[in-house]
Amino acid sequence: MTLHTRKLRPPTAPVTRGPAYVRQGNEWAIYQHLLSLAPASSPQLAESTGLSKVTVSAALGNLERLGLVEQTGVREGNAGRSPRLYAPRADAAYVLAIDVGAEWIRGALADLTGHVVLRREERSSPQASQLIAKITDIARKMREERGIQREDVLATVLGSPGVFDSKTERLRLAPNLPDWEAADLVASLRTALGHDTIFENDINLAALGEQAHGVGHGVDNFVFMSIGTGIGLGIVADGKLHRGAHGFAGEIAVLRPAPVPANVDAGSDPSDDVFERSAAAKGIVAFARRSGMAVETAEEVFLKAQEGDKRALASVAEESRQLAWGLASIIPVLDPALVVLGGGIGHSASMMLPAIREHLAAWLPIPIPDFAISSTGTDAVLHGAIVQGVARARVRAFERIGYDA
Repeated sequence: MTLHTRKLRPPTAPVTRGPAYVRQGNEWAIYQHLLSLAPASSPQLAESTGLSKVTVSAALGNLERLGLVEQTGVREGNAGRSPRLYAPRADAAYVLAIDVGAEWIRGALADLTGHVVLRREERSSPQASQLIAKITDIARKMREERGIQREDVLATVLGSPGVFDSKTERLRLAPNLPDWEAADLVASLRTALGHDTIFENDINLAALGEQAHGVGHGVDNFVFMSIGTGIGLGIVADGKLHRGAHGFAGEIAVLRPAPVPANVDAGSDPSDDVFERSAAAKGIVAFARRSGMAVETAEEVFLKAQEGDKRALASVAEESRQLAWGLASIIPVLDPALVVLGGGIGHSASMMLPAIREHLAAWLPIPIPDFAISSTGTDAVLHGAIVQGVARARVRAFERIGYDA
C-alpha cells in the first residue's frame, strides 16, 4: 500500500510576546521538545530548540521545581561527566476520556504523557439519565482507584454520536442515543464531569486515534469511515482534523442512499430514506430479512455470508454497493490518499473491499484511494479523546502554575 506520508518533526518554539514572556516561552518550548525526545539531556535540548545550554539548564531546573519534569538518570558512555536525562513528569496531571455509544460506555484515564493508566467499560443504557449516571460512576471509580483528586484531571473529553452546537450548548444529529439532543443534557454532563468538559463527535475522535496510533499514522489526507449502529466519516486534511464551518463535516448519514435496483424489494418508501438507514447495521438486517433470512444482527448476516449462504452474500453485496455509493460522493471532493474502515461492521469489511473498489472504479474517472481496516479496533475513539485531552491538559498544567502557554 503506497501512502502519502509526511516526515514528523519536533514542535518548534512558540513566538513570545515580549521580554516578560521570554522565560515562560522558552520553558514551554523546551517542554514541547522534551515530549518528543524524552529522555533527553540538556545538550540535546539545546541543539533541538536552538537555545543556549545555560538557558536550557535553568529552564529544566525550574520545570523540575514546578513538578512538570523529572530526572530519569544519566546518559552512559560519555567521556567526563555524564549528562543528566530529563522527561516530562507523567503524573503531573491526568486526562479523562469517555466514549459513549449505543452499546457500550468506555472510559480511560491517561497521564500527561498519554499513557493509559486505567480503563473501565459498561453496557450502555436506554435512558439519558441512566447514561449520565453510568458515565459519572465510571469517572468517579477510575479516579478513586488511582487515588486521583478531581482537580488533577485537567481535561475531560467525551466522544459520542452527534455534533456539539456551541451556540445552543446542545448536541445535534444523535438519533442512536436516547434523548442525547435534549436541551439540558450538556449542562447535566458538565455538572457531572466538570464545566470545561470537551464534547466531540466520536468519529472525529476515531480519526484522531487512527492518525496517532493506527494505519493513518503519518498520512496527511485520509478519511475514517465508521459503520456500525450508525455511519459517519472523520476527515483528516493536510494532517489536521477537518470539522467544517459548523462542525458537520463528515455527517454522511444524512446523504441519500444508493438507488434501489429495479429487481430488488425497496422495503419502504425510498423518498423517506437516508444513507444511514440503508448502510448501517439495521439496513443490512432489513435487506437480509426481505431476502427471507431470519436474522437479528448484521454480524449474523456476515457469518452466514462466510459460510456461503447466497441470501447473506447478496446482503453483503448490497452493503458494499451502498458504502461505495457514499464514498463516491466524497472521494472527488476530498481526494483522500487512504480510506480507513472501522466500527462494528467496518472491522469486518475485508470481504466487501473488492466489490467497493470495483464499484468506485466503474463510477469514478479518478484515482481510487487505498483502503485499510482500522488497526485501533474499539479503542479508536478513546485514543482520539486522549490525544485531544492531553494537548489541552499540558496547556492547563502550565496555566495552573501561573504560566500563559
